[in-house]
Amino acid sequence: KCGAVIIIDEAECAVGKRGKTLQDDDQQQQQQDFSRDCLNVLLSLTGTMGNIMLILTTTNPGELDEAVLDRMDEIIHLPSLSSTERTCLLQNHFSRLFELAPEQPSSSIDRMLRAFRRSTNKACYDNMFDVTRSISSLSNTADLDTFSGRELEKLLQGVAYKTYASDTGVLSQSLWDVETRKLMTSFAAKQKGRSIEANGSLRRTVKHEIGTVKAQKRNKIKYKP
Repeated sequence: KCGAVIIIDEAECAVGKRGKTLQDDDQQQQQQDFSRDCLNVLLSLTGTMGNIMLILTTTNPGELDEAVLDRMDEIIHLPSLSSTERTCLLQNHFSRLFELAPEQPSSSIDRMLRAFRRSTNKACYDNMFDVTRSISSLSNTADLDTFSGRELEKLLQGVAYKTYASDTGVLSQSLWDVETRKLMTSFAAKQKGRSIEANGSLRRTVKHEIGTVKAQKRNKIKYKP
């Protein structure tokens, strides 16, 4: 009666293209069946959902079924983050995950009091660590051009975990440089793996279609009267 807004994140998983290559794995086959059922329900309800707004989000719009794209009133493209936007996000995430390490207590009583007073779970960085320069340098790195906001957050979370696991438990400039480089390499390998997997799916689709055509030709020749 009052209306609603329905948001489907990663919509290609639920309303992807029909006619994809059949997989031998039972779980993948079940996922394809589920996706086909979701697509059929969505298409059958289009135009009869009343006062409801449907929002689909995806990083692979080419994987959505053409019928779904045809029924969308508006298609909004969100470009990759700019260097300024990355800097803002990294600063926000850094302030949420890190804090300046307190000065070393001079006595055992001060150390005990500091342990009781500290209620935060943030990782610490030393007073020689230049936060502004480090984040600005990182955000201007070309390797981050394709990073999403979620990946930027995971990048700093990874640095925080490595800080906790370090010998000193405090983030230094050298630790920042090493760990950010490692994490960016790891993310790049992950993105490359997704690209290879997508190309492999395309090759499997073409191979399947060629095999189907050849089988049809053989059947025609075999059963030709």
